[in-house]
Order: sequence, then C-alpha cells, then structure tokens
Amino acid sequence: MKEKLIVGIDFGGTKIKFGVVTESGEILGKEILIPTESHKPADEIANAFKQGINLAVKSANLNLDNIDGIGIGSPGPLDLDNGIILKTPNLPSMENFPLKQTIKDSFNLPVELNNDANCFVLGEAFFGAGKDKPIVCGVTLGTGFGCGIVIHHKLYTGATGTAAEVWNSPYADSHFEDYGSARTVVRMYEQKTGKKLESKQIFQLAEQNDQNAIDAFAEFGTNLGRILAIMVNILDPDVFIIGGSVANSWKYFHNELTGNLFSIINEYPRKHLKVFKASLGDNAGLLGAAALHF
Repeated sequence: MKEKLIVGIDFGGTKIKFGVVTESGEILGKEILIPTESHKPADEIANAFKQGINLAVKSANLNLDNIDGIGIGSPGPLDLDNGIILKTPNLPSMENFPLKQTIKDSFNLPVELNNDANCFVLGEAFFGAGKDKPIVCGVTLGTGFGCGIVIHHKLYTGATGTAAEVWNSPYADSHFEDYGSARTVVRMYEQKTGKKLESKQIFQLAEQNDQNAIDAFAEFGTNLGRILAIMVNILDPDVFIIGGSVANSWKYFHNELTGNLFSIINEYPRKHLKVFKASLGDNAGLLGAAALHF
C-alpha cells in the first residue's frame, strides 16, 4: 500500500509553517514559513494557506495529485465538528471562519483541523518522546498552558471537543495557567527582585548562575509537578511530555517537577510513569497536524 503523504500546517499568530509529511514522520523538502499577518482579513490569511501548501508540495518535488490530505493545527477555541475557528484573541479577523471547508474547497482533498496543543501532543505520540506508548499526555508551556491526550494514537477530545482544556482549573489562589506557564517564572522572579523580565531573559540569567533566576524556575517546577499530579491521578498515562518555550529551561525545573509529581501520585503510576521533555522541537505541531490523517 502506498504511504500517505500529508501537508501538515502549524498555524500560529505570527507565522504559518507548512511541510509535506510521510507516515514515518519525515518532512520532504523544506518547511515553508509564511507570516500570518493576523491584522489582515480572513480571506487574505486563507490565501496565505493556499500559497504555503503549494510551495511545500513544490519543495518536496511533488504535485498535488501525490498528496492524500491536509492537516491543520490552529489556536483555539475551535468548532471541531464543523472545522470553524471561533474567537481566538491573536487572530481577530478569523472569528467564526470556516477554515477547514475553505481549504477543502480549494484543493479537493480531505482536511483535518484541531487545536495546536492537541497537535503538539499527537506529533510527540507518533514520532517523538511518546512514540510507541499507548497513553500519552502532554503540556505545551509558553505564555499559556496547553494540554492534550492521545490514546492509542488517537486524540481524546471528549464529548464537546474540549477535553484537556484544563488551563483554567483552580489551583492555589488562581488556576493552572497562572502557576504552570511562563508567567509563573516572570512573577516569581519579580517577587524576588522587583524586576519584571521575560522568561527567556530569566533563563539567560540562570545560565549565568543568578540564584534568583534559578530559584524562580525551581518554584515553577514545584507548582507544575503538583498540577500534573492531579492530571496523572485522573488519567494514569504511560508518559507525560513537557514542551513549549518554557521547556527550553528544563534543566532548571525538572528535578522539582518530578520530585513533587512522584511524591503525590498513586503508588502504581509512581512505578510506571515516565516524564520527558518534548523531542521534536518546533516541528511537533506540524508533524502532529499531519498525523491527524494517520
């Protein structure tokens, strides 16, 4: 049987990444990057999709007849049943835009659409740190707190498509996102020093042995471990994968994360669960979007 070839698309607020992906996770040719220009009308952004798809296929030395489908990972919230982008703060002109049908009409190919956090976890489950594991959970930690669940290579999205939308779940005096994202590191460092820096700058200070920066990441790891423990006790996954921009600082928080996580979860998961940093880097979303067809 011929191997499927899928155009995977990672749709972000600042850029859109395209690539032709094989069932083994190889990206053929080069990835194509096009600015989103989110201030433009929805139809113009949709035209950028069409341009990027054609360029990705050309880069792979293929034509559209060789392509079996298109997969898109997009910021949410989404109407998954109808393939519509709902009200996404970073994409104001795309509100209620039927992206799935628009692309399907343009290329006459099967199109799948899901949210970017789900696609990140799906990519890692197929091709990355969760490969060959039956139950994979993951979080992508940047300015927000995204989460996804993959069971036997299929996304679990729940009855209404909002499974794993846990960012606003209560925790301490706020919610998960306030204690499990880059804003946590920023807040912890500001409390210690009176200085408000970006998490990337705090990471650079940690690299220079700044103790306040190191302590800020440690406190972040402590809270993240406690947050993930709640999820592990509910879902009992084989592996939990940590991705997103904050994961670049893994060495400064993973001991606190795992120490707190494993001290809280139940006995049998404590012996079984693996916790890994994501392994696919910036391509996880693109690969996961393609894997919506696999």
